[in-house]
Amino acid sequence: MKTAPARLLYLVVGFTLGYLLMGASPLAAQGDCKVILDAEDKVLNTPTHTYSTMNMGGRTMNIETIYAAGAVYTKYDGKWSSGGTTKDIEELTQKNRQTAKATCSHLKDELVDGEMTGVYSSHEDSPKGKIDSQIWISKAKGLPLRQDIDIDVGGSRGKSHSSMRFEYGNIKPPM
Repeated sequence: MKTAPARLLYLVVGFTLGYLLMGASPLAAQGDCKVILDAEDKVLNTPTHTYSTMNMGGRTMNIETIYAAGAVYTKYDGKWSSGGTTKDIEELTQKNRQTAKATCSHLKDELVDGEMTGVYSSHEDSPKGKIDSQIWISKAKGLPLRQDIDIDVGGSRGKSHSSMRFEYGNIKPPM
């Protein structure tokens, strides 16, 4: 049985890495989808600090996640917690990529904080709902700098939106 922080971690990671893209199938992992999937894989093996704002059911949540030294830390409601390892997330990602199908496309190139990025979009219609994402990937480093995700699960759970930014360099686990 997973603890509340571990469940929250998987929720946050699902949004942070792109709920949709964790599910992109190997067939879809060609061309533009491959660029996105490679960037996501690289995040798990690079010290990274993400800052996320999520709106779910009219409630706004601010969440930070740090990937460092093979561990994942999440800050929610002002408290840091450890919720697993990057290896756990890699395994979940690989499992999900085997079943879902996504389409991806390069939209344009754009500067983000003075760095040239490729802006990509992705879309998935799945039993989980409709998921649309845009991700800004550094052309120099192959790492995401920004991502926006919209999920429509329908029914009473409705729609959610998530925006995040990624920072690299001098990343350390929280105390």
